[in-house]
Amino acid sequence: MILDGLGPRRVLWMLSAGAVVLSACAVMRLQAPDITPTAVELVDVQLDQQRFKVTLHVQNPNDRALPIKYVKVALEIEGVEVGRGESTDPFNVPAHGETDFDMIVTTNVASSVPDLLVRVVRGGKLPSYRISGTVNPDIAYLPPIPFSKSGQITLPSQ
Repeated sequence: MILDGLGPRRVLWMLSAGAVVLSACAVMRLQAPDITPTAVELVDVQLDQQRFKVTLHVQNPNDRALPIKYVKVALEIEGVEVGRGESTDPFNVPAHGETDFDMIVTTNVASSVPDLLVRVVRGGKLPSYRISGTVNPDIAYLPPIPFSKSGQITLPSQ
């Protein structure tokens, strides 16, 4: 037999290592969650930076819960990066479930407005946005999961 000559500890170690490798392969097939901004609230305004509380809606397409350590995002409007943020509190998204979470996005409107205004005026329509970043799961050996969502900015209806 192939395992002849190996001690029981070595066989147990090899079987355990194989189980870890197989489970890691199963975990690596996680799909990126769908992340959509749902609300933006101005928190603080200073000359050199602005802080917004951004509520993001997360949908988990996976068949297992997704414990999240943190999320990093970059926000672009008409291709101009206007802000960056990082969540501070871990949260959990149930399997095939959804949840909302808040994070602070810091912008510097003074430095991005000139280029942004030119692009918006040139386009002649409501600007587009792109929010992208990484979701960092609290699962051993699983790297950050990149995501990106684009859309058209809509005005609230009166």
